[in-house]
Amino acid sequence: MHLRSAVVTAALVLGCCTAWPAAASKTDKNLQLVNLHDLKTTVAIGDYFLKQQTLLAARAYLARVGAEQNLGKDWNAANVYWKQAEDALVTEVTRQTRRDFSNMEWLSEEWAGINDRDLSEQDMDALLGHFETGIGRKQLMIIDHSVAFHVMASLSMAGKIADNVPGSETERKRMQDLYNAEDDAMRFDPNTSPEGTQFALSPVGKKYFTNAVLNVSGLISRRLYQLGREIPERIDAGSPQVQAAVAAYRRSRSG
Repeated sequence: MHLRSAVVTAALVLGCCTAWPAAASKTDKNLQLVNLHDLKTTVAIGDYFLKQQTLLAARAYLARVGAEQNLGKDWNAANVYWKQAEDALVTEVTRQTRRDFSNMEWLSEEWAGINDRDLSEQDMDALLGHFETGIGRKQLMIIDHSVAFHVMASLSMAGKIADNVPGSETERKRMQDLYNAEDDAMRFDPNTSPEGTQFALSPVGKKYFTNAVLNVSGLISRRLYQLGREIPERIDAGSPQVQAAVAAYRRSRSG
């Protein structure tokens, strides 16, 4: 998913162009630079993590409801009414997390703020020019792939990713497919691309890589941790849907 800024509507139009007029402001160039990135793999990693957290929280909540309301041993994940309640909760929380994470609008302003602080307008000109080249596009992809790698590593090392959560298979496959395809597509031979090596070793190249990979992946990881902590509260907020399923379950037992 390409980043989109909610701040300057004109950037959505200008972002489709490959070159900026000489009079373009630093803000315009900054927004174009942010918008060059495609973080679809990172989004898929976040979606997978958030889906796992949502499923686990929903199931823990439903088990607690069963115990508190004495619903008996038949109130379990194999029960159609449990599944009805679980699906309703997961659908609503997933809608919220897509708004709060997956569309990446929240990241555009923060990333642009890092660029504005650490990059001069001349730096941005050099970066935009380089990323228009074939090798530049490959290196842009390397940066995006590195962000995904660091986010996944952060979640894994913190024990945030479970080995197997039934119901998250679709998100897992999408994440793996995107990661593997991006890993293949970004590769190039540095021996035949001296301009790529020159950029990677240049002050602006090293600075931009550090900002994008370390700072941006840190922003994303912190956002995911925060949303993960909030999910149980969001699950509880969906209790009216659960009560409707519980009422239907009780009727089915008494019938």
